[in-house]
Amino acid sequence: MTASVLSDARLVRALSDEFLSRRVDYKALESLHRGNVADWAAAASRFAALSDDEERQLALRWEGNPRELLDILLARADEVTARRCRTAWVSLDRFAPFVRASSGP
Repeated sequence: MTASVLSDARLVRALSDEFLSRRVDYKALESLHRGNVADWAAAASRFAALSDDEERQLALRWEGNPRELLDILLARADEVTARRCRTAWVSLDRFAPFVRASSGP
């Protein structure tokens, strides 16, 4: 099931390579930080031949903990890229309460 899929080195490599093949930018990290993970869950599903239910479970898991997905995406990153992305992530963590408060009712 999903837990074993996440430990599959080929899947991690494929997702990481896909993420790193694009220009990593702040907007992409911000989107991921907000839990926009559907595209990544779909990519994992295609690669690992997950059922629709497994893909939904994976998306829910990553929505609840997008940092887990970030760690997978950075698995093959060079040290500088990983540090830059993780530093940006920490900034987003610090800023997130203000974003949530301003978007409230």
